[in-house]
Amino acid sequence: MPIPVVALVGYTNAGKSTLLNALTGSTVMAEDKLFATLDPTTRRRAVPSGREVLFTDTVGFINNLPTLLIAAFRATLEEINEATVLMHVVDVTHPNAPEQMQTVIDVLEELGADDKPVVTALNKVDHLMTPNGSGEPSLDDLLARLGPAANLAANPVPISARDGIGFDQLLAQVEIALEEDAGFVPVTLTAPFAQSELVDRFHRLGRVQETSFDESGTTLQGYLPARELGRFAPYVARRSNDGRANGRATRDTSIAAPATVIQD
Repeated sequence: MPIPVVALVGYTNAGKSTLLNALTGSTVMAEDKLFATLDPTTRRRAVPSGREVLFTDTVGFINNLPTLLIAAFRATLEEINEATVLMHVVDVTHPNAPEQMQTVIDVLEELGADDKPVVTALNKVDHLMTPNGSGEPSLDDLLARLGPAANLAANPVPISARDGIGFDQLLAQVEIALEEDAGFVPVTLTAPFAQSELVDRFHRLGRVQETSFDESGTTLQGYLPARELGRFAPYVARRSNDGRANGRATRDTSIAAPATVIQD
C-alpha cells in the first residue's frame, strides 16, 4: 500500500516551508520572499498513530501567475494532483488573507484538485500573542478575522509554524482526513501467534486502539481501510460503532476472499 501524501498548498509567504521544516526536521529554504520554493520537496514523518506520511512542500500561489513561471510550477502542481490530502496553509494575520484563500481555492479548482480532503492550517498565531507568549487566540477569534472567508477554511487548526504551536492537533486532523479518504472501518483482528505478520501489517495499514493476548493469539481492536480487509481474512471481523463484532473474528466468512495483493 503506498504511503499517503499530504501536499502543503497556500499563498506565497504563508509559511509552508517553515511548517514543513518544523514538522519533519528538514531544512527546506524558508524565506520571506516570493517563490522561495519552486521545486516540490518531500519529507517523511509519522502521524499520532505511528503511520508514515509523506509531506510535500509546493510553490506558493499568487494572483495572475505570469506565463513565464508556468513551467516552473508544473512539477509542484503535479504533486498536488497526486496528493492524498491537501494542507492549506494560511497566514491568518495577513490583511488580505480572505483574498489569498480564495486565490488558492481557485487554483485548486483549475487543477481539478478541489475534491481532495483539506486541512486548513491557520498559521502565524504567534504574531497575535503577547511578547511573553500568552494570549493565544481561539479558533473562533481567528475565523472571525476571516469574515465570510471563514467558510473556505475546511477543518481549521490554529498553529504557529515558527513556535510549534498546534502541531499535535494539526497532525491529528491530518490523520482523520487520511482515514476518511481511505474508508477506515472499525474491526477486530484475532491473529494466531503463527500469523504474526498480520499484526505487523495492521500497524502499517491501520490504527490500533487496543491490543490483548490469550492462548489463541493476538487480538487487535482498531481501524483498517475497508479495501484492505481481504488481506486479513479469515481472522478479521468488522465491528459496529458500539464496539460489538459482527461475527467471530477467528472464522468470519462474511469477508470476501483476499483481493489482489499489493506489495507492502
